[in-house]
Amino acid sequence: MHPDLEKLVFKSNTIPSLPAVYKKIREAVEDPDSTIEDIARIVCNDQALSARLLRLANSAFYGYPSEVCSITDALTVIGLQQFKNMALCTAAMDVFKNIPSTFFNMEEFWRKSIACGLCARILALQLRDANSERFFLGGLLHRVGKLILCKELPQECIQIIKTARKEETHTHSAESELLGFNHAEMGAALLAHWNLPSTLGELVGNYLDPMKAKSSISDVTLIHIADFITEGLEIGQAGEQFVPKFSGTAWDHCGLKVSDLPAAIEELQRQYEDVCQVFLGHD
Repeated sequence: MHPDLEKLVFKSNTIPSLPAVYKKIREAVEDPDSTIEDIARIVCNDQALSARLLRLANSAFYGYPSEVCSITDALTVIGLQQFKNMALCTAAMDVFKNIPSTFFNMEEFWRKSIACGLCARILALQLRDANSERFFLGGLLHRVGKLILCKELPQECIQIIKTARKEETHTHSAESELLGFNHAEMGAALLAHWNLPSTLGELVGNYLDPMKAKSSISDVTLIHIADFITEGLEIGQAGEQFVPKFSGTAWDHCGLKVSDLPAAIEELQRQYEDVCQVFLGHD
């Protein structure tokens, strides 16, 4: 890890922590003695989280055939591990809700992130991955490093934006030039600071160049491809002027065929607004 990055994340007193409600949910889900009723009680104490959970259970994301009306039923439909992931997405959004519009519109940032997560999950489902939910989480958090940079290094971020525009390059190139590390590496460091699984850090930290991943190159590649597709479709906006560079070598590792992509894009467009409403709708 770059020494300045390590200092910024692990020796700072201003890096945000995850909300207490997420920590309670994580502990309960990972406790083998917890019941679904125990977890439902935690959820019911948070009105916003309850509303999001019910919206998700009734969304096109799961396509459940009948209306889900109770928190316990919603947890059953979604699954406890998947709910923990959803709670993490919600927690991350809450932590960074006050990023100033100097850098980018936060709703558009999260719309872009949701699209990437959805696309990555859909690609994983096409490959019949048994744990496709982690790709939604990885895609949704793939640019979270940009937010911590805006929060911790606002003046440097302004210079990064100016440099990227002047040199007509991607912001991650300007980040590396000016800071010595990029937002993907920053994101992985933040997830490590939050004590989240290293496999999630791999997805986030290497999405720009999957071949640098220490393990699970094919998994990281799905985030890379999803980011490329959603930038090309101009869904949401996370501060980039150009479609990112695409790695043909990474594509060779993913197991997909070009003929798989139209159906994936169609499914992304079908689910997109519904899932945005889950996470960005008013509670």
